[in-house]
Amino acid sequence: MDSPYILEETDNFAVVYKPPKMHCAPSGINSLKDGTLLGWYSTQSPCFNIMHRLDFETHGLVLFAKNKKSYDAFKVLQDNGEFIKEYSAVCTNADVTVRLKGFPEYSNGIPQPPFEIESYFRPFGPGRKFVRPVIEDGKKHKEIAKDKGGFYKTEIIGINGNVFTARIKRGFRHQIRCHLCWIGFPIQNDPLYSYFDGEAQTGNLALRAYSLTFNDPVSEKKCEYRIAAF
Repeated sequence: MDSPYILEETDNFAVVYKPPKMHCAPSGINSLKDGTLLGWYSTQSPCFNIMHRLDFETHGLVLFAKNKKSYDAFKVLQDNGEFIKEYSAVCTNADVTVRLKGFPEYSNGIPQPPFEIESYFRPFGPGRKFVRPVIEDGKKHKEIAKDKGGFYKTEIIGINGNVFTARIKRGFRHQIRCHLCWIGFPIQNDPLYSYFDGEAQTGNLALRAYSLTFNDPVSEKKCEYRIAAF
């Protein structure tokens, strides 16, 4: 199993690698930080708060604010869509005629990148464990999550064989996993969004958050941090 490590650290922020199958932060206010990335980083350096989260199965880069001033500055960037995250995913070409329950029909096709996958989201399944895309803002679903009143957008910026490169500015839980599954390209080894329910999922989820781009909260200079993509 991979171990977490600090890729970059300043007086105001840190970029930290999260391994697969590790929670970013406690799930509730009374939960223990032990075993989470937040708990691990708190033993390495003073930390104010985590700025965003990756799914338990996803690995890659996470940003930490080390003081309230930088936290507030990063929140403004996030709200304005100026905190950019890029992901690399190894996908499987599924038979989209066998559509998973709860997914609306996707009829936009797969054009040459760049292109956007857009939807609202709603919780789905036992214990609200999954999410599903919603494309109509109607009364059919009582709980619809929106991005500042509009669609959540996953921009596909590259396709090389079965490797998709995606970019998001603001995200929802499982967004990239759900969106890629919706268009017929579920991520390999995804235990939640796969067309191949009868097959055993072996290995780690093939989704890597490989790049973060944002402005330094003090100097306002553009910062870009990367690890290798798939």
